[in-house]
Amino acid sequence: MSRELTRLTLRHRTLCGRLAEHDLDALLVTHLPNIAYLTGLRASAGAVLVAPEGLHLVIDSRYSTVAATLIASESAPAGLQLLPVEHSYDETIGLLLGRTGFRRIGVESESVSLRQWNWLNDNLRGTDVTLVPVEGLVEAGRIVKDAQEARAFREAGRLIAEAVSPILALVKIGRRERDIAAEIDLTLATHGFEDRAFSTIVASGPNSALPHAHPSDRSVEVGDLVLLDFGGVYNGYCVDLSRTVCIGPVSEQASRLHVAVLEAQMAAISVVRPGVMASEVDAAARSTLARYELAEAFGHGTGHGLGLEIHEAPRVGQTGQPGTDVILRPGMVFTVEPGVYVPGVGGVRIEDDVLVTEEGCELLTNTPRGLSVG
Repeated sequence: MSRELTRLTLRHRTLCGRLAEHDLDALLVTHLPNIAYLTGLRASAGAVLVAPEGLHLVIDSRYSTVAATLIASESAPAGLQLLPVEHSYDETIGLLLGRTGFRRIGVESESVSLRQWNWLNDNLRGTDVTLVPVEGLVEAGRIVKDAQEARAFREAGRLIAEAVSPILALVKIGRRERDIAAEIDLTLATHGFEDRAFSTIVASGPNSALPHAHPSDRSVEVGDLVLLDFGGVYNGYCVDLSRTVCIGPVSEQASRLHVAVLEAQMAAISVVRPGVMASEVDAAARSTLARYELAEAFGHGTGHGLGLEIHEAPRVGQTGQPGTDVILRPGMVFTVEPGVYVPGVGGVRIEDDVLVTEEGCELLTNTPRGLSVG
């Protein structure tokens, strides 16, 4: 049995244990990253019915050749079967659910529309099938990365770290934000990434006070704070990095903001280790910014999980918020990205990615965090 087969089969068996805990006979998986996690198939459409006996992969003709190759390979999870779509996904899935003999079938509530839910229930009327809305069953396994995933993250972190210097060199007086963003995307492609992980952010001057600003026609001016937020996809896994720079003279105010955010990030990273609550990481950053009287300028969480999606568990935010009171475990990967934003002046965010280890944490994106680049 190959390492990959063991890996995917273990994911299947672990998930089936969760189904038993929820008194479910099967689970209909429709969230595409979860399908990739369970089967190894990355597609723009599809579904998987997961049961202890195996997995039924519902896929259309665009992916039939790839799926058939996957099933025949050693990397396929044990018990994976292909079910081609004949007319539509809804009809094929409805027929599958009605003929399996399962009575309680979980449905991923976050990825099934109300229209699909109603259609499936109408289609199954008169059968013994009960659809049960569930959430987070597959994601509960995805939150801790295995050794192969950790290797992918280390390589992705190395690649994006190597891209930082060329990317910072793109920021010049007179250049438009949208032009810099376009060249950042090209730089990521030439550094080994298969895609960008999200829409690249380039925000200069007052725009940098907008945490998720869209690149505009504004040109970089002398003394601007320029916030750069970019990420890439490597072997299906997302990495994310932010730097804030200034071209030309750095004002005292800009320097103070940058020093505060950098100190907050270092404080947050220093507490990352197994057994710590994710909310404690956020608290370390937030308390540091409070000493600079900048707590009110920090309006978002300190980080988010990374994986097959750019935002996944764990959430690194204030205690009591959904998903933040999670105990850190070895194998978790997330960003640490405190930021402060002063309307009309600008903002600073510094973001890196960390892997929780048995001893503490590993910085995956180890690059300079300085403010001045020219």
